[in-house]
Amino acid sequence: MHIISISNLPIHQIQYLTAASGGIGVVERYLPVLLGEVDYLPNNLEAITITSDLQGIDPKNQQLLSYLVIEELEKLADIGKIPSLKNTGMILAGDFYAEVNRRSGVVGDIRDIWHAFSQQFCWVAGVAGNHDSLGNTQEEILVFKQNRSIYYLDGEIRRNGELNLAGISGIIGKKNKPFRRSEKEFIKAIRELIKQSPDILILHEGPDYPQGNLVGKESIRKELEKIKITNNLLVICGHSYWKIPTIILENGIQVIKADSRVIVLHAKNYSTSGCYEVQ
Repeated sequence: MHIISISNLPIHQIQYLTAASGGIGVVERYLPVLLGEVDYLPNNLEAITITSDLQGIDPKNQQLLSYLVIEELEKLADIGKIPSLKNTGMILAGDFYAEVNRRSGVVGDIRDIWHAFSQQFCWVAGVAGNHDSLGNTQEEILVFKQNRSIYYLDGEIRRNGELNLAGISGIIGKKNKPFRRSEKEFIKAIRELIKQSPDILILHEGPDYPQGNLVGKESIRKELEKIKITNNLLVICGHSYWKIPTIILENGIQVIKADSRVIVLHAKNYSTSGCYEVQ
């Protein structure tokens, strides 16, 4: 699966409220919905939709932004601007909990959000962010992972028909907080997953890109650039905002930055529809 293009001009924008920089006050923002084109989509999918860092509130009903995003994508599908959600895979790259009056240190349970996406999309796969919780115990996480249309990834790879999905939740940081790994452990997890030849690698924290002055982790970029490309590996990440939605690393790996945007990738030519469950 190779990205041909992603437009930086939105087909739609979703109004929401979020905590202002520094945590003082509330600001109004607009979440862009972008269209992208890929050369091929497996499993008879019509599209794969990607998003992360939906850290906002619906101004009308004070619900989390994720629920409004689902409603707006349903409307776009109904009028034919994007493919049917039932024939679309959904990739979530972390951080879907928010409080409108503060951002720093906020953590909340996002299991209901994943379930809401799974009810509308063919399947949902992804990772947790550093603002996310999946319950208070390992037992709750295990129950969450048993849903057949959801696959939560944290150092794991999962096959979905012709598509191999891998992911690492959280960020590099001190392990006394949830969803943190040491830098050494994070890089080792990337290395172990790459050995299993994923088609898509989902990270919450992603690489930097000095050529474009785009923030991220240098160590992650350097590890990704060591990979010898034998297939079209696509890396999807969130956690920090980039002014552009995608870049190409020196070795040809394509990276999508999903932070604060929704990207709908559709096949160059699609005429059939179908859906594989994540196995």
